[in-house]
Amino acid sequence: MTTTTDHLNAAKDRATDMAQDAKEHVTAAARDHAEQARDQTARTVENAGHAAEAAGQEFNSDTLQAAALEQIGAQISSVASQLRGKPIDEMVDDVAVFARKNPLLFLGGAALAGFATARFLKSGDNSARTDDDADDPWSGHLLSAEARQ
Repeated sequence: MTTTTDHLNAAKDRATDMAQDAKEHVTAAARDHAEQARDQTARTVENAGHAAEAAGQEFNSDTLQAAALEQIGAQISSVASQLRGKPIDEMVDDVAVFARKNPLLFLGGAALAGFATARFLKSGDNSARTDDDADDPWSGHLLSAEARQ
């Protein structure tokens, strides 16, 4: 009977080790994806900052519009720098603290981000629209009566 117990304990230990290895692998992959997303977001934000600064240069340098766009561009670039310099763990902690302090604002922002993402993804996929979508007011477009004929 000791052999059976030994085999069971060995199998249990092996399963625990495999589960720990899987957890570490998934954690590392999630961290890599999060860092890639952070870097992509930082690049996008940085591009928006450059665009604001370029738009400001289109105005005379002594106008209010130029000064405002220059300030906006600088603030956006600052946000991009903060995104790049902050470790993922700190960012997750910051979001968790914000969510605990402002649950309604956090949920509202998450819902707004979800709607915006869905709208963005839907607008980019014109090939998936069919004639059935023409009568669907939630599809994001309405075809005229001539287009349906």
